[in-house]
Amino acid sequence: MLSKPLSLFLVYILIIVNFLLLALPFLAAIFPFMHIVGNQIVFAGFAAFNPKIAVYLLIFLVSFFMLFYLFLDFLFGFSVSAALKGCKRYDKLKGYEFLHDTFEQVRSKFSPHNVNLYIKNSDEINAFAVSSIRQRAVVLTSGLIDHYINSTENQQQFLVAIRSILGHEMSHLINKDFLPGLLIMINQRATNFVANILLFAFNLVSKLTRRSQVGMGITTGIIFTIYNISSWVLNCFNRLVINNIYEFLKNFFGRAAEYRCDRQSAKAFGGINMAFALSFLGKSGYLTLFSTHPATERRMRKVEVVEEKNAVIMASFWSQISNFAGMMILPVICLYTAHLSKADVMIKFYFYQHYPDIYF
Repeated sequence: MLSKPLSLFLVYILIIVNFLLLALPFLAAIFPFMHIVGNQIVFAGFAAFNPKIAVYLLIFLVSFFMLFYLFLDFLFGFSVSAALKGCKRYDKLKGYEFLHDTFEQVRSKFSPHNVNLYIKNSDEINAFAVSSIRQRAVVLTSGLIDHYINSTENQQQFLVAIRSILGHEMSHLINKDFLPGLLIMINQRATNFVANILLFAFNLVSKLTRRSQVGMGITTGIIFTIYNISSWVLNCFNRLVINNIYEFLKNFFGRAAEYRCDRQSAKAFGGINMAFALSFLGKSGYLTLFSTHPATERRMRKVEVVEEKNAVIMASFWSQISNFAGMMILPVICLYTAHLSKADVMIKFYFYQHYPDIYF
C-alpha cells in the first residue's frame, strides 16, 4: 500500500535537491554582497530576507512548476506521446486485424476502459503499458507477437495467451504504476528547462560585462565557472543518484506489482490461461517499464490456482488509497510551502491590487 507514496515522496525529495544544485550559481553570485543580521540575510545593505522563507519559497515554486507541467501533460499528453514514439495503433496497421476482438474483450474486463493498443516494430519480446493522468496505452512488440505465433499450436491458443498478457498490462494501468516514472520525467524536463534559462542568463551577463571593468569581468568569469561546475554536478547527480535510487525503488517494489498484475489478469481470464501465457516467456519473462520480473516458474505457480471471476477488474481499495496518497503529495506540499513562504499572501495581495472586482 505504501510503496507508491513512498516512492513518489523519496523521488520528490531528490528533485528538490536538484533545484538547490541549480541555485548554487546564484548563491555564489550574491554571496559577496550578503551578511547575516539576526535570523535574516541582508543583501547589498538594503534588501533583507529570511533564509527559511527563501527555502520554502523555492520548494513552493518547484511544486507549482511540476503541478503546472502535470496539468499540461493532462491536456496534451506529452509523456505518452514521447513513450509511443515509433509505435502505431494496431487498427492502423495491416495484418493485425485479428487482435480486435481480443483487445475489446480485455478492455471490457478492466476499468477504466479508455485504453488504446499499439504495435512497436521491434524484434524484442516485450509488452508494456504507458500512461499519463488522462491517456493510457498498451504496447506489444512485433517480436512478442511473432514469438507467440511460433510458440503456440493454433490461433486460438495464441489469442488466449495474448489476452492474458494484455490483461497483465491493463493491471499496470488501472493501478497507476506509471506515477513514479512520470514524476522522474517531469523532474528531467523541469531541470532542463531551468538549466537552459540559467545558461542563457549567464551567457548574457558574460557578454555584457566582457568589456567592462577588469574586476567585474573576473567576477563574472568566476560565477560562470561555478555555473558550469554546478551543471556538471547536477548531471552526475541525476545519472548516479536519482536514476539509481529510482531503479532501486522500482525493483524493490516491482516484484509485488508483477504478482498483482498476474493475479488480476488471472481473475479476468483464468489462472491456467495466465500460467500458459507465462510459460513461453523464459525464466525471466519479458521486459517491463516498471520492474525486473520474478522468476517465471514462481509466477506460474502462484497464478495457476487463481479462479476466473465474472466481474470487471478494478484497482483494489488499498491500491486506490495508495494512488490517492501519491497524487496528493505534490498539491499538499505546494499548498503547505505556499503558506510557510507567505506566497499565498503575496498572490492574494496581487489579485487585490490588480483585480479588485473579482477578489473575495
